[in-house]
Amino acid sequence: MKTLTCISCALLLTVSTPVLSKGSPWYFAIKGGFMDAGTGIADNAINGGFDIGYQNNRYLATEIEYTRSLIDGETSSGNDWDVDTLSAFASFRSNTKVKFKGKVGLTHIDTGNNDDIEFSMGIGIGFWALGGLTEIEYTELGNDNELNFFSVGVNYYF
Repeated sequence: MKTLTCISCALLLTVSTPVLSKGSPWYFAIKGGFMDAGTGIADNAINGGFDIGYQNNRYLATEIEYTRSLIDGETSSGNDWDVDTLSAFASFRSNTKVKFKGKVGLTHIDTGNNDDIEFSMGIGIGFWALGGLTEIEYTELGNDNELNFFSVGVNYYF
């Protein structure tokens, strides 16, 4: 399944259309936030990661996102839990000063004892700050709404 995800991600990036802006269409993002696993969890994990994206046109981008638990969460029974994610998203951003974002895609979720590929979607808001496009996002990772990522990140175009 991991191979299928990687191939899908590569295809999303290679079939993109030319960008309509004058700058580079490629960007790299650093992000971090809280990973909420829903019921049975006493403490959220803190995940950090990065995105590599390609701005296809002024509205649509393709993104590859990887996150990993930096600080483990804790279950109600006192056990530690962590999660790694690898996602491929199609993202829409409004062409306004404050950018509204929506994204859909597939995510490989690895919790150590279980891994699966799930449909994912998210919403966010962005603005130019910290030397790049700063985005605040909420992403549902999986069909059962049991894993949610609340994150802040900065996209740097190169």
